Amino acid sequence: MNSTSTVWNNRREGPLGGLRVVDFGQYIAGPLAAMMLADQGADVVRVEPPGGPRWISDSNAALLRGRRYVQLDLKSSSGQRRARSLIADADVVIENFRPGVMARLGLGYSDVADLNPRLIYCSLPGFGAADPRAAVAGWEGVVMAAAAAYSPIPEGWHDHDTAAPRFTPISLASVFGGIEGAMAITAGLVARERDGIGQWIEVPLFDAILEGLGSRGTTYERSGTLFTSFGSGVYRCADGRYVTFIANWFRHLTWFVECAGVTSWIDDGLVNVTALRTSPAKSAELQRRLGEVFATRDANEWEGIGRARGCSIAMWRSPLEWLNEPAATASESIAQVSDPLLGTVKVPGKSVQMCNTSRMTSAREPVEPTNLALVEALDECSVDSLTRSDGHALQPGVRKPPLDGFRVIDLSRVVAAPTTAKILGQLGAYVVKIDADPHVSLASFEEPLMHEHLNRSKKTMILDLHHTPDQDLFHRMLAHCDVLVQNFTTSATLHIGSDEQTVRRKSPRLVHLYLNAFGTQGPWADFRGYAELANVATGVTSHVLGAADIETGAPPVVDYPRWFFTDYATGVLGAFGALVGIYFRQTTGRGSFVETSLARATALEQLGWIVEASTPRGAVRAGRWGWSPNQRLFQTQDGWIFVGVSKDRFETLVSLTSDRPVDRDANLEQVLQDALADLTTVEAEHVLTKNGAGAHRVQTVSEVMASGGTADQRGLRAENATDRFGTVVMPGPVVRFSDTPMLTGDLPGPFGSDRASALNEFGVSND
Repeated sequence: MNSTSTVWNNRREGPLGGLRVVDFGQYIAGPLAAMMLADQGADVVRVEPPGGPRWISDSNAALLRGRRYVQLDLKSSSGQRRARSLIADADVVIENFRPGVMARLGLGYSDVADLNPRLIYCSLPGFGAADPRAAVAGWEGVVMAAAAAYSPIPEGWHDHDTAAPRFTPISLASVFGGIEGAMAITAGLVARERDGIGQWIEVPLFDAILEGLGSRGTTYERSGTLFTSFGSGVYRCADGRYVTFIANWFRHLTWFVECAGVTSWIDDGLVNVTALRTSPAKSAELQRRLGEVFATRDANEWEGIGRARGCSIAMWRSPLEWLNEPAATASESIAQVSDPLLGTVKVPGKSVQMCNTSRMTSAREPVEPTNLALVEALDECSVDSLTRSDGHALQPGVRKPPLDGFRVIDLSRVVAAPTTAKILGQLGAYVVKIDADPHVSLASFEEPLMHEHLNRSKKTMILDLHHTPDQDLFHRMLAHCDVLVQNFTTSATLHIGSDEQTVRRKSPRLVHLYLNAFGTQGPWADFRGYAELANVATGVTSHVLGAADIETGAPPVVDYPRWFFTDYATGVLGAFGALVGIYFRQTTGRGSFVETSLARATALEQLGWIVEASTPRGAVRAGRWGWSPNQRLFQTQDGWIFVGVSKDRFETLVSLTSDRPVDRDANLEQVLQDALADLTTVEAEHVLTKNGAGAHRVQTVSEVMASGGTADQRGLRAENATDRFGTVVMPGPVVRFSDTPMLTGDLPGPFGSDRASALNEFGVSND
């Protein structure tokens, strides 16, 4: 027998149905990428080492769902031969070992590329193959420390503390690695449909998390975007619980004062856009009065009152409260499944959902350790004679970016959805951002928000879609568009002619990517929301901060790290969804409506505890300095360092690092802290890595993004000279394609300056 037809005979339904994926991943990043592909219909075979997964966690109820298993000893010749048989007829390989490990097993990309030239091979190491830190064990906290995710809170924040790092239990490096990996794989598949050949993709976790750094890593030589306070903040209510209220536009503030019964603030001149923009004293007075008003009712009352009027407001919930909220499952960001090991539990739902495909979230299958039927099928294969023939000729040579030739309209605001469109532009698409004239905006910031950062790789065009002629022009552009990205509320889309029914009539083969706060299903579907609201409503903030005492009126960004990480994670999910839609159109000729949400992103961010929270024992919070004695921050003589090592190696590490004998009953955590306190950070890194641990000093954002810093060394720092702001610096693209590299992209010109060229690109006259 010379075919793996009996191996790959498990075609599943979904937009990625028919794709064959081999998952060698461990811990979070690799399994998460494979989970996202499986959720969209890919047939995933997971290769487990003898003894099962390296990470034993309730989270595996989500991470390992939707796939079959085979146990192979990759250190043996038989295990390597069987793995090669799997790879030979696969579309995708996912692995997240340290660079060089798969090559030593004879399973690296260069080892299998000739065997399967159409293969998309994705590596997700902690540090990249060309990174000087490639050999460092890429434990979650080690990568997070390197990427400034634990950096102290700098000056300028209400609770700044420049002395101590801030640990967060969110596994942001792995989450961004996993979702960027899934996105990049799908982009690779889109390019393969065009060119007929695969490639190697590397998404190091250190690189990936810089996507989440985003605007926090963006600096202006001269004053950049200016913000005005329209009362946005965290407020303590009568029951002692908090709400987060956001008024990014002046009308949001006026809506609130109306529903709160304090319209006298308008009459006495406090709620006045000019006064608030020009008088810090007025802004402070508004904040004070809002604090007094919020203290008169319970948090859930204010949430209901505000939402009924259209305000952006949310009560702080714990993860368990969110899981028990009807909107959690109704929005499909959370799903209830029957797990073979844990019983009935709640897990993150699909990261994206395509309309008219199954909305069910699959459960983990019972694990058959040996899976003899699959092993026997692999043993019957002759690797040398395996071929894939599906009518595509190979097109070697210089290859264009994955989305070269695609046209995208970005009809979105703020951060998440604009990030989606920016990524599509960096993948080679022609992206035009359409919005109203920013000069007439009554926003609390200069519009468009973070123009240089979020509109990189885009052209811009001013249209007022409430105006019939402009709406007609937009509809004519749709007829020549491949992807529409938008994040207005569903009711707002009806007023501007961008609702799904209208869009589908104008452009039947369009990929319509829709992104909002809480999805299109359920009681919260049309509520306005921002990432800060999604975080507090779904339990992220509560779990990260614990019983923290927040000063009423504090700025709405209170999570650790102080980044807009949920916005950027959602933006990546949006890009993944758009690419799934594009691939689906390539293979079926059909358009699609694809949705994702901030709440779907927060479900993935809570992978470390969300499943556990739904079990009888509940979620256990991490400590102040880390997850456990062997995975935590330690203070050195001149700074801080994160140390990661397996539990069974921790005692040995402590003994090797300490210069004193270690008693059997000693507190190993304290012994290691005492030893490291006598060393400089550089000395500690050297000693710990020499003794087999992963270790990295805690870097600050400015250190990571500095000229010559680690982002610069990795080619992840984009620097441009501008007339208005001087030098502007920001993170660049984080995915490394071997054959179809991403584009850093140009900075945008003044907003609206590309009308003529955009209309020409879309083949539309300016009538």
